[in-house]
Amino acid sequence: MTTAEARVAGSRLRDRKGLTIIDAVITICIIGVLIGVVVPKYERMAHAAQEAALKSALSNIRTSIRLFKMLNNRNPVSLNELTEKKVMIPASIGSDTYTSSIFDQKYLMLNAVGRKGNIIDPFGNPFVYDFSRGEVRSSTKGYENW
Repeated sequence: MTTAEARVAGSRLRDRKGLTIIDAVITICIIGVLIGVVVPKYERMAHAAQEAALKSALSNIRTSIRLFKMLNNRNPVSLNELTEKKVMIPASIGSDTYTSSIFDQKYLMLNAVGRKGNIIDPFGNPFVYDFSRGEVRSSTKGYENW
């Protein structure tokens, strides 16, 4: 190949701009396959994370209810009472009791509240609290018995 022929062949390659239809179709197919694989996996992982968060939230609320009952000899009237009142465990050494406390926090740290002021679960539904039995459960369909 002569130098002139090489210049002509090189200029043809440089003049070719953009993608051909075949390149675009291949790119769209690859993107479609990636979306088809990634999106369902992401949705499954997000749902599993919500379930784990619900288990954790139920455990925290139930522990807070038990602590409230131990210290106050009654169940809290509502879950909101757990988020409003503080746990006051007096500090004492031997027979001396001090007015300060070794623990000064709310029974339950508030995470998410619905429009009506109810504490909501990770799925966006309010928790159901039975005052007489001191039991809490989720109102999300399929998770009522957790």
